[in-house]
Amino acid sequence: MYKEVLRSIEGVGIFPSISLILFLGFFVLLIIHLIRKGRSHYEDAAQLPLTSDDEIENYKNG
Repeated sequence: MYKEVLRSIEGVGIFPSISLILFLGFFVLLIIHLIRKGRSHYEDAAQLPLTSDDEIENYKNG
């Protein structure tokens, strides 16, 4: 039943292509963002649970 309904819609074949392009574009932009941030940003973030509140305040202030 669903196949018949989808086949009757004009231009329905373009939607899989559009969704593939959108998802691929999203993941490419995500990878570019992660590369631009740099490894040091994530190493600092990984240490946050291990540091005290005083050390975090000192890091923010200078």
